[in-house]
Amino acid sequence: MNILFFITPKSDVVSVKDTDSVMQVLKILKKHKYTSVPIINDDGNYVGTIKEGDLLWFLEARHVDNNLLNNTNIMQVPMRYRNETAKIDTNVEELFNVLIHQNFVPVIDDSNIFIGIIKRRDALQYAYNIISKELKEENL
Repeated sequence: MNILFFITPKSDVVSVKDTDSVMQVLKILKKHKYTSVPIINDDGNYVGTIKEGDLLWFLEARHVDNNLLNNTNIMQVPMRYRNETAKIDTNVEELFNVLIHQNFVPVIDDSNIFIGIIKRRDALQYAYNIISKELKEENL
């Protein structure tokens, strides 16, 4: 099975730009009620994932004011954990292994261009549906 079966295309993914300020990213996280989002540069490359924990650690270490939030580029926030990515030819077993540790997996092409994400929820739903179907067939 191809992992593209699970993909949410980039047009449907909430992401931030590597030129966004901390304040812009905080507003996006709040608006969408997300705990993390992919960071994409102007060339469409995936450059990382920013998590609310990264932002909290960054803000805790500094005197927080609106000036800091508006004038600090998101790429200045240290990311404590680097999300693994997947390429189109990644097999499903490898994908599930990564999803054990991440809420979503950014999918990139061979040029590191962001294609979309695969959400843990979608992969688990697929696995659940298969297991449920098999159990129903056994009980017939």
